[in-house]
Amino acid sequence: MNKMMAMIVAALTHFTAAHAGNEGDYLYRIETIRAAPGKLEALLNWAASARDAGYFEAAGSPYPFVMRHSQGDQWDLLVILPMESWAAYYSKARVKKREAAAKTHSALIESQVGLIAFEEDLFAYGPPLNELESAHAANGLFHIEMFAAAPGKESELFEQRRMENAYLAATGQTTNMIFRRANGSDIDVFTIGFHKSLEAFAATAPASDDEREAAAKAVGFKDRADISFYLRSLIASHHDTLATKVE
Repeated sequence: MNKMMAMIVAALTHFTAAHAGNEGDYLYRIETIRAAPGKLEALLNWAASARDAGYFEAAGSPYPFVMRHSQGDQWDLLVILPMESWAAYYSKARVKKREAAAKTHSALIESQVGLIAFEEDLFAYGPPLNELESAHAANGLFHIEMFAAAPGKESELFEQRRMENAYLAATGQTTNMIFRRANGSDIDVFTIGFHKSLEAFAATAPASDDEREAAAKAVGFKDRADISFYLRSLIASHHDTLATKVE
């Protein structure tokens, strides 16, 4: 089997069997937040205070993943709060913990008033928590793409993101984690690409032009150009953002 055929077989195998770390049924609450004018630094300090005060631990929740806008969309912070599932999050034990934490840290919660100009919630199913934790810990730059599907195209859009992941894997590029809407805003699917740096994000794919063309066809696209054209036939709108880690 020559190199080209081996790559095609690997791409098809990846497309059908290797999604476990990139998607899943773990439930997250995703908040896109724009700080009030002149209040971004204060909002960041508030988030650090909430962490240091043990608020999330007291509420029975892992500390959320916080990403700061670098360029692209209109929000300042993307906050990903692990929920696990609707049943787990709204269980009596966890509700009781959140209520107790809210009482204990009432002054902290009140101090956030006036720091946020706009906030939007999306509840989405995504990869297992441990996969997200590992990717977040190991990387410092995040490419976030948010898509509102054209009417009736939600499932097809989700499959397109899978196909593109198979193409990225076959051509030696970083695959994306895929999240699908459960409730909330109009975003039906969003993806996060985890990268070490801007240089790593911008690096050229190691595969040749012929290999990339073959990989695109192997995973179901008409050709390499069709990756973009097909995606745009499935969406009503989309937003791209580069973000950095907030610790």
